[in-house]
Amino acid sequence: MPFVSVNTRRRTLVMLIVCMLAVAVLIARLVYIQIIKADYYSQRAYTQQTRSKQVEAKRGTIYDTTGERILAQSISTNVINAVPNNIPQEKRDEVATKLAEILEDNKDEILAKLNKNVASIVIASKVNQEKSSKVLKYISESKIDGISVDEEMTRVYPYGTMLSHVIGFVGKDSQGLAGVEAYYDEELAGIPGKIVASFDVGGRATPYTQEQYIAAEDGKDIVLTIDSSIQSIAEKYLAKTIVENIAEYGSIVIMRPQTGEVLAMANYPTFDPNDPFTPNTQELKDAWDSMSAQDKSAALNQMWRNKAISDTQEPGSTFKLITSVAALEENIVNLDDKVFYCQGYVQVGKWEIKCWRHYNPHGAESLREGIMNSCNPVFMQVSSKMGIPAFVKYIKAFNLDSRTGIDLPGEATGIMHDSNNMTDVDLATSSFGQTIQITTLQTAVNYCAVANGGYLVQPYIVREIKSGEGNYDEQIESKVLKQIMSESTASSLMSALVDTVNYGTAKSGKISDYQIAGKTATGENGRGDNMKYLAGYVGIAPASNPEIVVMMNVFDPKGPLGNGGSTVCGPVVGSIIDEVLKYMDVQTDYTVEQAQKNVIVIPNVVGMTFAQARDTLGASGFSISPSADFADDTVITNQVPKSGAALEAGSIVAVYKEGDEVQKVEVPDVRSYGYIDAKDIFNAAGLNVRIEGTGYVLTQDVTPFEQIDKGSIVTLKCVDDINELP
Repeated sequence: MPFVSVNTRRRTLVMLIVCMLAVAVLIARLVYIQIIKADYYSQRAYTQQTRSKQVEAKRGTIYDTTGERILAQSISTNVINAVPNNIPQEKRDEVATKLAEILEDNKDEILAKLNKNVASIVIASKVNQEKSSKVLKYISESKIDGISVDEEMTRVYPYGTMLSHVIGFVGKDSQGLAGVEAYYDEELAGIPGKIVASFDVGGRATPYTQEQYIAAEDGKDIVLTIDSSIQSIAEKYLAKTIVENIAEYGSIVIMRPQTGEVLAMANYPTFDPNDPFTPNTQELKDAWDSMSAQDKSAALNQMWRNKAISDTQEPGSTFKLITSVAALEENIVNLDDKVFYCQGYVQVGKWEIKCWRHYNPHGAESLREGIMNSCNPVFMQVSSKMGIPAFVKYIKAFNLDSRTGIDLPGEATGIMHDSNNMTDVDLATSSFGQTIQITTLQTAVNYCAVANGGYLVQPYIVREIKSGEGNYDEQIESKVLKQIMSESTASSLMSALVDTVNYGTAKSGKISDYQIAGKTATGENGRGDNMKYLAGYVGIAPASNPEIVVMMNVFDPKGPLGNGGSTVCGPVVGSIIDEVLKYMDVQTDYTVEQAQKNVIVIPNVVGMTFAQARDTLGASGFSISPSADFADDTVITNQVPKSGAALEAGSIVAVYKEGDEVQKVEVPDVRSYGYIDAKDIFNAAGLNVRIEGTGYVLTQDVTPFEQIDKGSIVTLKCVDDINELP
């Protein structure tokens, strides 16, 4: 047996101990990794070896109140994705060149994406089917790994700018950023799914492994209270009014007073939610490149702002309703007691606050006459009698110091005087709608309370929420918040508002087929050189059984009609009410009166010979206007106006033969003309007219100098004395 020294034995023992300690450490480390930290490292390994790709949920569809007209929907488009590590370095230039050719894109930008050290990257989105098919064919035939054509969802708004401030829009991540899209984002968005696949350390897909697919849960559909047909009527008239009156902006709200349903909500200027980051006016487009990023962001937010609910303004005389309710409910005065006197102004402290007709004072008046005449002194005297506490009580009853609670984002609260610091001057000016601020929607809600018998309703914009299979998950019910006046008070005020349309300052909104209750307003916002006017008009119709309340505000009008609600908004609201009620198939109020008019239905002469058409129209009292010299046997293929329209005898019917283009004529400007002279001017131009009212032409429903079809019908709104409108 060989001799082993003590030192050798010691070294061997030390080495053995070291090895045993190392093994013990390794065992401890393995125990730590495999047992104690097993979940942590399993998750890390899973993360390193697998990659998941989100499967986008289909966002819910938004419908108008019919449940059939689509206002917003998500459609499937294609996206080209790349996994750079799966594409060999030597092939990337070739792949980039081919993709750029197919996609009509920049090769260098595509190559830069392919050279990025990332798990995956988007090469192109919203790719049409033709280009997607070419990409699929290329990667299949050339056996290119790392390029895929996948499906993605794109949000589209079929009606373009219509209802844009209400619907809103989504961002690149399909998250709602404004309007209904934002308020109901959770219901609309759904829950994304995902696809999980295995990869090796180089980032390449591992063979013989199976992808795991977790399905997405689609978002819920939403049905609005908005009727797209009523919305289009409101937007048509609003755009015309803003342009003709050179105004900064305008808003219209149409509500069903019994329920609080919003049937239309329009703002102008508007924007296109399909392209929400593009400026919406030429002025903004011209300045865009020179604007800072901060200014651009502010301009876009202003463009997206739903001014009907987000902007407060001094409302002017439509606010007199609140003072009137308080006066009647507090038994301060009866509606027809002639206990007030207008001398053209009221002295409150050191302030002399004038009536709009201070140059020709109204004299002795009742509250009814004060409403009809929109006389500020009457309401200052009423508020003085009731005092600040009682006035504030009705401010709170109408919830004017808070929000209406509509289901839209960005609603502003009304701005009222602090009741603890309110002065007699504040009380006087507030009584007729100055020095306080509310939104267009709040005014509409106020008048709904009078129209429905005294109840404050909560306005709402969404009627139903349903799953993709059509099952209703939630039906939104109308909500009556409280009764804020007696039925007798509401009835009394309705009668005063009817008189205001028939005989008072709101007569510019009167129409021939329906009885309207209404009120004008001319609010003053700012003071001195900075003052801008708010022209307003609210109409309730039919007055005997109200179906709709229409509230219109136009901010800073600078056109020939001035800045008053009676001239700027009254005729427009009347036209809107007329069209909307006829669309809703509401029976007219004046069928007997209409029957007594010399109004005749135009017969259909299309398909007749010229001789037959001439005799048929002549027998009905109309004159015929051919597009050229017609032989008696020439067949008529078109006529303007179409059959079924009702006009006075002597009106013109333009007729055409096959191949003829419809003749265009320029619309005359007859504003401020006497209605008989205006009718003659239109007939001489080859156009027909409908006359609403008598006296002088206040507005015409087609813009002057516009080119329209010969024989078309233009409605002229007339008042007895334009100078007597506030």
